[in-house]
Amino acid sequence: MQPAVLLVYAKGGPALEFLLPRLVSRALVDVLLIGEPQAWQRELLERLCRRVVPADPSAALPDEIVRVATELRSDGVLTFSEFCVVATAQACLRLGIPGPGEGAARSRDKVLMRQAWQAAGVPNPAFRPVDSLAELEAARAEIGGDVIVKSALGAGSIGQAMLSPGEDGAAVWREVEAATEAARRSGMSEHGDRTGPRYLVEEIIQSSVDGWYDQPGYGDYLSVEGLVAGGVYHPVCLTARLPTVPVFVELSNHAPCTLAPELQQRIADVCRRAVDALGLDTCATHTEVKLMPDGTVRLLESAARAGGAAVTRELVEAYGVDLIGLQLAAALGERPAVPDRLLLPADARGAAASLSVIAVDSTGKPWSSLPPFRPDLVAWEELVSAGTTVELVRGQSQPLGAPMPAFHPHTGVLAYAGLLLVRAADPLTLRDDCYRILDGLEEAMTRAAADA
Repeated sequence: MQPAVLLVYAKGGPALEFLLPRLVSRALVDVLLIGEPQAWQRELLERLCRRVVPADPSAALPDEIVRVATELRSDGVLTFSEFCVVATAQACLRLGIPGPGEGAARSRDKVLMRQAWQAAGVPNPAFRPVDSLAELEAARAEIGGDVIVKSALGAGSIGQAMLSPGEDGAAVWREVEAATEAARRSGMSEHGDRTGPRYLVEEIIQSSVDGWYDQPGYGDYLSVEGLVAGGVYHPVCLTARLPTVPVFVELSNHAPCTLAPELQQRIADVCRRAVDALGLDTCATHTEVKLMPDGTVRLLESAARAGGAAVTRELVEAYGVDLIGLQLAAALGERPAVPDRLLLPADARGAAASLSVIAVDSTGKPWSSLPPFRPDLVAWEELVSAGTTVELVRGQSQPLGAPMPAFHPHTGVLAYAGLLLVRAADPLTLRDDCYRILDGLEEAMTRAAADA
């Protein structure tokens, strides 16, 4: 008999059309639905899952999870949404089943995370928690130089801004608060209670790719994808990035990472210290680091969930590793078949990337026009190499024909129109094709709309 698992589903995480088939192939899936998805997503949920239960918005989310899991006799509970991790962890503790554990709060709240890493001696930027404009001004004066202001519970670069000496702090504070409120209205905010400062101020990490990559074109930060099972951390592989555009807006995530194996292992060892310091129990992990010119790294953050965008699919395409299936097995109390060592470029069977559809080119220059969002009409073969494929990730994209949103550096993923999954024969072809798409998409989509 198949085990039964309760999926706490909300915005964020892998695309539903990729996530759900991987779950239902291994378990009976019931869904606790937070908010209302697109019509096609609801149809998919109702078609593939045993039950879809709307959450009571007036009830505390941990209570709702416990209630529904108890009524449905769920063998396991899991979520892939950043905004439900803490509530799910609390419910799993009450139910006595595997879950992220008490460390989930430290992985979610950036203030608690920084404090845990500071106590553990993990390489951290200087930081100060802030909850008002007055505290912001005091923090920037104390840290000095350029700083970044970010939401303590932010995700997808929403609600963060850079602040230089002499710049108007009040104006930046208003913009960050406005972006945070926009995230709340869109459902990209925490589902559950929280306490503590809402924001933090950090020094700008003076990172660099110098001495790291043998090839140009990659960004100065990356992430380690992994799994914690029964308190034991298993780093699976590294994924690389293209450079961000101001202010630290992500464009593309790549697997495999082309760094030399010894450098990858060095990074994974630091991430092990960081994840261990958070005290997680059972969950996927996504740990981001900055590369420093002296050969060290600085920790950015570590989530108690799988990477967003199409990271989980990148791992399947590049390495044949199903992080979703591994997390499900761990949540059901089974022993997940985690790779016994860090996977490296020599282990890859291809290359794949998540590529954001956003109204800027690869340098961050905003588009001069905002054509309708019609990637389905683009002649991709004119932009990419022979053998490279480009696919729209429907579950992480706005409806076809909607207007392209204007770019704003403080709104993060709220300025994204969609996501592409790009597959190529090797990492360097993948890198080059992603640049071609970023720099040619405005013209291609404008032409496609005119021809439609």
